[in-house]
Amino acid sequence: MSYILNVPMVAVIGMSTILGCDTTEKFTDDGYSENAPESIFYAAMGEDCCGEDPHPVHGVETTDGGFVLCGKSIDEEGGRDGFIVKIGPSLPTGMVYLEENVEHSYAWSQTFGSTGTNEVANAVASVSDDIFVVGMTTLNNGRSHGVMKKYDSLTGTLIWSQTFSESTVGDSAFESVVTTPDGGLIVAGYTNGEEGSAEGFKSYGNPIGGEASVLYFSSEQLQSTTPPTSPIWEQQYEGLGSVRSIRAVEDRGYVLVASKTESLYLTVRLDEYGTEEWRTALTAHGEATDITVLEKDGVQTGFAVVGHLATDGGIDGSVTMLNMDGVIQWSQTYGNPVGGLFEFSGLDAGNPRLIFDECWGVQSTDDGGMVVACGTGIEGCDEHGLGSGLRSECRSDPRTKWRSLILGIDGQGAQVWHRTDSFYFDEGSDAAASASEYIIATSNGGFASVIDQDFGIGLLQLSEISQ
Repeated sequence: MSYILNVPMVAVIGMSTILGCDTTEKFTDDGYSENAPESIFYAAMGEDCCGEDPHPVHGVETTDGGFVLCGKSIDEEGGRDGFIVKIGPSLPTGMVYLEENVEHSYAWSQTFGSTGTNEVANAVASVSDDIFVVGMTTLNNGRSHGVMKKYDSLTGTLIWSQTFSESTVGDSAFESVVTTPDGGLIVAGYTNGEEGSAEGFKSYGNPIGGEASVLYFSSEQLQSTTPPTSPIWEQQYEGLGSVRSIRAVEDRGYVLVASKTESLYLTVRLDEYGTEEWRTALTAHGEATDITVLEKDGVQTGFAVVGHLATDGGIDGSVTMLNMDGVIQWSQTYGNPVGGLFEFSGLDAGNPRLIFDECWGVQSTDDGGMVVACGTGIEGCDEHGLGSGLRSECRSDPRTKWRSLILGIDGQGAQVWHRTDSFYFDEGSDAAASASEYIIATSNGGFASVIDQDFGIGLLQLSEISQ
């Protein structure tokens, strides 16, 4: 397959940005900027909805104003199950724990998978009154394959499920899905991986080896009451591993980010039939986890890739911006939030050698900027020398309990707002550990954050961003 390999002409690589130090951001000690969007609600659920140790990784707003989240949990024999859960359309306010048979609960939930095997739900899309979930399922021969499931958004009823054995040898799986302008779906992941290579996806691991794969399903196929047996078209991409994220480009075609090696990722532009037009190596980015198409005043201006970059002992959130031709315009790192509520009150930026800021999702804003979903915290204190000052500092820092971190970044890479969030069961109780795994752009102009909680699943809805 022919393609153009872009060599970046412009690359402005910034040093780590410390939250609260940007002059455009007004800092408060509450762990969020004065100009950050407000919380409409923060809802959470435990294991009752979705299985043991549920780990959410993706979500979507539904046509009736609710939300569907997906991820993986653990079954009774230690295997992985996929799950989906719907919240709304009747939505709560404030901070609330959603339980069955109370005023505000989740609308429905579903899990899928055979006991003791590995099944996961990696991404979800909403089309009309239907929900489409993509991920991985394990067949009787032990091989993993991509799976797509169609559910009724109102009731959670499974309409159909289809496994796509696209790989003649080895493992395959779906990692990303996006709606297309014509009402279809683009599904992306990998194929021809070594058997057993699908160890995990999203923030719970990366598949090893294999070849990037993109499939297109038409609106007619999706509307049918019977599942498609094959896509309208499929393309594979030599030299690329699993597609971490794919987005439709408004004028035509698609853009994706995929792994090259464990430490190198590439952004790739495709035409409307999946033929590769160019690829750009993200040499100063670190792990890439999501991509979005930037837009200002109704005009698409480029692409933003998020992820995280290992630093001297710690990890910083990473963002790389490319123009529409795939030329890198800037790369920047972010992290080490100051302040917070209750046990986090009065925190300074801390020791960057200890703090991990890991970013997993990104959505564009109307002014050419973006909103980025991350987790921030400290782990691995015992890896530092016994009796060392660094080990003692690590253990005494309250950031050993992770928090959600959401960033507002403009089109030039300047951080303009941030907020850290934790779930509290009762006023005055200890914070539950949390990390934002994905960010959803909502129909009211705001955003919603899919949050991994130490006890289960969270969803934080934010108000519209002030321009």
